[in-house]
Amino acid sequence: MTESAANHPNRFLADLTQAMRSTAELAKLSTLEQGRDNARVYVEQMRARSLLDAEELRKAAEGDVATIRDRSKAQVDRVRKETEERIGRRRELLDQELQDYTAAVSLEFERTNARVEAYKTEVDRFFEKILEGDDPSLLASMASQMPEPPPFVELDREALARELRAERQMAEAAERGETAPADAPDAPKEKLPDHWWLDSPAKLSARKKDENPG
Repeated sequence: MTESAANHPNRFLADLTQAMRSTAELAKLSTLEQGRDNARVYVEQMRARSLLDAEELRKAAEGDVATIRDRSKAQVDRVRKETEERIGRRRELLDQELQDYTAAVSLEFERTNARVEAYKTEVDRFFEKILEGDDPSLLASMASQMPEPPPFVELDREALARELRAERQMAEAAERGETAPADAPDAPKEKLPDHWWLDSPAKLSARKKDENPG
């Protein structure tokens, strides 16, 4: 076998190996290029999708904001209405309180004048007896029995108001042709919690039902 014939397979294998390497290099470059193309397309799609998603998020947020505003306006309107109702009820209560207080003061004025007149009458009678006597020892004894002026204490507005309500109830019962025993207790005044006008009408109604289940 000649030397050229012996080297022929080696050259063939070398050329084949070189061709395979070149093909593999081309395949590598093609694969990398395809990967870059795929990444570029994906990024472009993501950018387009992100714009759409951002717009949808903005629309959803605007919808939520509109709902919040509508609900807030409804709550403000409800609170304003309930506030006006509570203010009106408190002013009605104030009117009744002022009427009761004025009536109580007038009644106390009348009773004070009556006590003063009664004391004046008692003093006049006492001094009439003093002036009729002529025994110094008897006069001294009678002087020690001089009537004391009536005491005047601070006005009990609540007690007078209850008394006035009882009298008013009896008068109303008489107008209806009803009779009430003399020792009948006063009708219980409607009990309201302190600062009741701060509660909503619905809450106040529920509280009254709980206090008066019947």
